[in-house]
Amino acid sequence: MDYAKQANAAFLMGAFMIIVLKRTAAEAWAIFKPYHNKFTPFRDATMGTCTYKCTIDHCLNGLDLGIKLGWYDYTTFDVVEYQHYEKVENGDLNWTVPGKFISFSGPLDKTDKYGSFTPEDYVPIFKKMGVTLVIRLNKAQYDKKKFTKAGIKHLDLYFLDGSTPPDHIVD
Repeated sequence: MDYAKQANAAFLMGAFMIIVLKRTAAEAWAIFKPYHNKFTPFRDATMGTCTYKCTIDHCLNGLDLGIKLGWYDYTTFDVVEYQHYEKVENGDLNWTVPGKFISFSGPLDKTDKYGSFTPEDYVPIFKKMGVTLVIRLNKAQYDKKKFTKAGIKHLDLYFLDGSTPPDHIVD
């Protein structure tokens, strides 16, 4: 098994320990101590240079915190809805923070060969989900007026794709 598959398996086992066995992230990560230096960090899916390291430990801590904050609950998580919307043909979107933030693929003015959505495709979904503001974090590839005319506010906070946002954007 290659290191990427081992890292995925370790994360899944660690997630199981946190979600089902109610272990802390530190307890779950400690099980893998002999292998810590063998796991390759996860990265952005783009082909460019990755500007950060995202380790299994980071992911386990994020899951642990998400559970503590009430952002994830195994008993109420809607797997069918998640799997529906995460597909490109259904919008490539999911709640980042349930009821607060949705992350989605940047729309285009026209659908491309990959089935990317236009703002008009997203508007009914956003209305159904209660989205009132879209924040564009990437280059402008669509007319933001298509959201604002539909009653959805719009802001631009651009930063380089695959990187972490600078402090002024986070603030």
